[in-house]
Amino acid sequence: MKRIAVIIAFACMLGVQATEAQVKFGLKGGVELLDMKFKEDVFNASNRLGWFAGPTLYVGLPLPGLGFDISALYNQRETEIDLFTSTEVGSATSRQTDRLKTHLMAVPLNLRYSLPLGSSFDVFMYAGPQMAFNVGKQEQSLDGRGDESELVWRVKESSFSVNGGIGLTLGPVQITANYNVALGRTGDVTFKQAMQAAEDGINGKYNSWQIGAAYFF
Repeated sequence: MKRIAVIIAFACMLGVQATEAQVKFGLKGGVELLDMKFKEDVFNASNRLGWFAGPTLYVGLPLPGLGFDISALYNQRETEIDLFTSTEVGSATSRQTDRLKTHLMAVPLNLRYSLPLGSSFDVFMYAGPQMAFNVGKQEQSLDGRGDESELVWRVKESSFSVNGGIGLTLGPVQITANYNVALGRTGDVTFKQAMQAAEDGINGKYNSWQIGAAYFF
């Protein structure tokens, strides 16, 4: 809640400065390449892809080159997990599970600095915080046992990350490329019977490279 309050307060502070600002509304979408990491090397993630789409709002501040944008993006992330086990003779083997799908509502807020290169063309850099809220299943099975010893992936109700990237504007179209870094875990792998996932689980988190495009009306 403190992080949400900080983001809202920051947006309000910028909004106060926007009395003479240029405001543009648009739609944004894109794809991402996920980098999923676990606290322990007993899992391997592969085929890590995602996509996002939703409305976006840009406000140009009455200061040269400065502005900010805020979006509400539906974000679906998909990855395959290999669970490593040992055979009777001690050699390692892996068992591939079903694909894990995470459904989020992401709210990035970015401060931007633009460098105009023409009447309808500019390049810019941006950075800022992002809150994401889980809107899908909270638990997904990793081994399909269906009992109390079943391994499950538990997604946090909310997560916090930061963005940093570059972009260009071509008339009403904007193209962006950024890296999203998770601050803290995205979820935990734990036994179904373990009620305290944060204490008993193997922490996992997503970082990602994102390529996006927005059209402003």
